[in-house]
Amino acid sequence: MEIEGSAAGSVLFAMNEVLSRGKRTVVRVVLLQTGCAALAASAFLVFKGTHQALAALVGGLIVAAGSAVLGWRVFKPGIAGGATLTTAMYAGVALKWLWFALALYLAIARLKLDAAPLLIGIVVAQLGYWVGLVRLK
Repeated sequence: MEIEGSAAGSVLFAMNEVLSRGKRTVVRVVLLQTGCAALAASAFLVFKGTHQALAALVGGLIVAAGSAVLGWRVFKPGIAGGATLTTAMYAGVALKWLWFALALYLAIARLKLDAAPLLIGIVVAQLGYWVGLVRLK
């Protein structure tokens, strides 16, 4: 409910702006992490080979998918109270780590990907996270 001519409308608008800015940040981070994963995979493709490039790409995409899951879960409640948002954050982090553990198990134990390029892909993609958080005005 908005009251015309009151400050309540501007507060609602400000909250929606924060929510949309947060969602844009999640998209930016995931895209940067995916790009970093592709960059790492390209370097491995040129210098090592296809198997190592695939491992680096998978490592980076594991991180990007984890960030996407976290962002989806954190912003799912929308504008809500502190307890709801705290629960969403904890659930998002738990889902991210569950995904991370399962994906690493599948990549190393089932797909038999090389661990070193996989971990390098993870680290390089994580750099995309830190770059994505920088907000340029």
